[in-house]
Amino acid sequence: QDLHFSQYFNAPLLVNPANTGFEPDVDWRAGINYRDQWSRLLSNPYKTFSVWADAQLFTNRFENGWMGIGGALLKDEAGSGNLATTRAFASVAYHQLLGNASLLSGGFNIGYVNKRIDFSKLTFDNQWNGKFFDITVPSGEAFAANNVGYFDLQAGMNYAYFPSTNAYLNIGFSASHINQPDESFFASTTADTKVPVRYTTFINGSFKVNSQWILNPNMYVSKAGNAYETVLGMNANYNLSGDGSLQ
Repeated sequence: QDLHFSQYFNAPLLVNPANTGFEPDVDWRAGINYRDQWSRLLSNPYKTFSVWADAQLFTNRFENGWMGIGGALLKDEAGSGNLATTRAFASVAYHQLLGNASLLSGGFNIGYVNKRIDFSKLTFDNQWNGKFFDITVPSGEAFAANNVGYFDLQAGMNYAYFPSTNAYLNIGFSASHINQPDESFFASTTADTKVPVRYTTFINGSFKVNSQWILNPNMYVSKAGNAYETVLGMNANYNLSGDGSLQ
């Protein structure tokens, strides 16, 4: 599966390249994400780490618009075979104000993915001798290499609507693995080894309830092949300054 985080809004470049530089009130931003999953159940739990950053460009060159550039590095380790995934990508986006109450953005990224596995730590059906797995017996699997690498493409769009200082709504859509790269450790196979295109859409908002409280509902839906993922959430912000600003 793709590397992802449940708090997708804290990994904006991973979700949609149109999020690159999508922060009108700051010149740049950066973030770190870490996930440790099933550590009490597995001897080799899933561990995912990422670092990302983006910035605005040409804010004074385009009329009511600007560009964004950014990049991210992700690392994941999982399972008995120490399956390690490393992904690095760079992204670019353009943002254009439409009137005084909306913003349209489009972007894309290109990255490189590498996956490695330690076959010596895995056992296979041919190695079962009736009592235990004998790792000295050949596995019978037609492995070509213990690592694979490929380039990956992603593109997306965002639309933000802010009718007043009390309300903000954002919806986005992106497609990952547009080039459908091959991903297999085997020398040859009759199975389809292409990574399927992953479609992701999200919607979130920010609504000032009163001078103290701001609510941020959000929803995220992703589809890859026959697999779906849906995340629903809500942030509640209490403004200690008392001015009730959405910023």
